[in-house]
Amino acid sequence: MSRHNTLRGPASDNASGHTKRSRILLVDDHPLLRLGLRTLLSKDSSLQVVAECEDARSALAHLRAEPLDGVILDITLNGGSDGLELIKSMLSEHPKIHILVLSAHDENLYAMRALAAGAQGYVMKGAATETLKAAIHTVLSGQIAVSKHLEQRLVHHAVCGGHRSDPAAPLSDRELEVLLRIGKGQASCEIASALGIALKTVETHRANMRRKLLLKSGAQLLRYAVAWSHAEDHGQTQRTMFARL
Repeated sequence: MSRHNTLRGPASDNASGHTKRSRILLVDDHPLLRLGLRTLLSKDSSLQVVAECEDARSALAHLRAEPLDGVILDITLNGGSDGLELIKSMLSEHPKIHILVLSAHDENLYAMRALAAGAQGYVMKGAATETLKAAIHTVLSGQIAVSKHLEQRLVHHAVCGGHRSDPAAPLSDRELEVLLRIGKGQASCEIASALGIALKTVETHRANMRRKLLLKSGAQLLRYAVAWSHAEDHGQTQRTMFARL
């Protein structure tokens, strides 16, 4: 069931000379993570966490109900929600909202896609507290917040174009989600149920992925997906090895 919690804190009072606090929505399917974030941000007098959500539907509902300055969200959410699609939906309705992705997913795979979707920053969940706080303020100021490594990738992309080092670059965001679920052992019917799409749509994604990745059979796609999922779980070194397969 979709759920969101509204957190009422002391409102900003510009008439009394208080600095306006940026209103933040947290979107993550792990309650302990949200609690930790809320505790961290409560120590910053310029920020106010006004709500917590665990899926895309409740996040959009809250965004429509109350003005917000920023959103901190994960890529993978409850109910099969796709954080990348949520970013696009949020910006289509509220183009001025500032979005920071905070995720355990490898930035080498997801950060460029998140930025392309409209996010203004990407931080790995293993980053230092000060790095996260700095990224939040950077994004709220309208600037891009990424790691030094990702900055270099962005420059390389701008100069050379494309994602030549990313074997999955031809895939759409939805196809990539399906690929990773295949790699984690989910059958087509399970993927369809998790993502809320038809079984025929999953099969279409499988066919498109085989064509784009130049794979000849479903068995090759499965091997590719398992290797890619393993690389995503273990970082760039394994991904580099996998890209040579």
